[in-house]
Amino acid sequence: MTKIESLDIPAWGSAEALRKEEHVARFLAREYKMLVNKPVTVDGLNLCPSSGALSEQTADLMDTHYDEKLAFFEGFLDTHYRAYTMAYYGETPEAVRNTDISLEEAQRNKFRLICERIGIQGAERILNIGCGFGSFEQYLFENYPDIEVIGVTPSVIQTSFLNECMNDSGHFFHGKNFTVVQKDLESLNDEDVTPGSFDVVTSIGLVCAIKNLEELHDKVFKYLKPGGKAFHHLITSKPVIPQFLDPTQSLIGDYFPGGRIWPFDELPRHAKNLELINSWFINGMNYWTTLDEWHKRFWSNIEEIRKHLPAKRIRFWSDYFILCKACFLPKEGAFFGNGHYLFQKPE
Repeated sequence: MTKIESLDIPAWGSAEALRKEEHVARFLAREYKMLVNKPVTVDGLNLCPSSGALSEQTADLMDTHYDEKLAFFEGFLDTHYRAYTMAYYGETPEAVRNTDISLEEAQRNKFRLICERIGIQGAERILNIGCGFGSFEQYLFENYPDIEVIGVTPSVIQTSFLNECMNDSGHFFHGKNFTVVQKDLESLNDEDVTPGSFDVVTSIGLVCAIKNLEELHDKVFKYLKPGGKAFHHLITSKPVIPQFLDPTQSLIGDYFPGGRIWPFDELPRHAKNLELINSWFINGMNYWTTLDEWHKRFWSNIEEIRKHLPAKRIRFWSDYFILCKACFLPKEGAFFGNGHYLFQKPE
């Protein structure tokens, strides 16, 4: 079967789905090549990542994307962490192509890599902004049981899931030093989170929803102890891609309201009071492989997903997987990938 029964939606791996992905990827490859040959700058686009609201359309983003029913996310995410960000399969396109590890193992590799780059020792107090379903927290408590984490998410679905887990005496999260705050970063106040009290502040997949990068760094600076570290994991591009910096100019606004893909060098430019310790570009074939596995699992579990999502939403998500995969294909992930950034607050 190449389409969902009674629905005109191409299945994962079908010739129609592959043609659609390849068509979009070819178009983007031409765009990326043009931008490499005739580069533009964020400043030249008259964008101002140091002013205005911290983020935009957070409520729309939750409604459109993150507050889909839990059963839907369980239909395609990895079964151990429920991580809704890139998994790490290898450093190069060749390594990614040649690996046979599972999505679950690749997500574990991602969290291990993050902890190594931060230098987690095991007794830190961590603020995780945009905690999702607690995927990073799961890894942290499995490997560093004495750690303390406060997770922040504006998602009703994610907060409800995590609170149920922590109240369930049989769940892994029960009894852990873990607190969840249902807010976005902009609305956090001193009663929610004590300023100057964290050894580490992390965000994994959050910064694509941030408009004012300077205010992001200011917030992180406020919550860190002197000498504390901040780590960000986010989708990024090597060239500056104008239409991906304005959600009204591309399909990003339809699928991810308020979202932006910041160029790799942009986040450190606005750090002001934080010192950049290191940054790393992760080849985009890691995210292509993650998305392809999500798309495959989505299709494998489509009959169960159909019980929870109407046809319109099934088409929305199927198209989303195809379009996202196409972004990472050109030049084997060299244009479009993930960025890791490690900052430190001065002593």
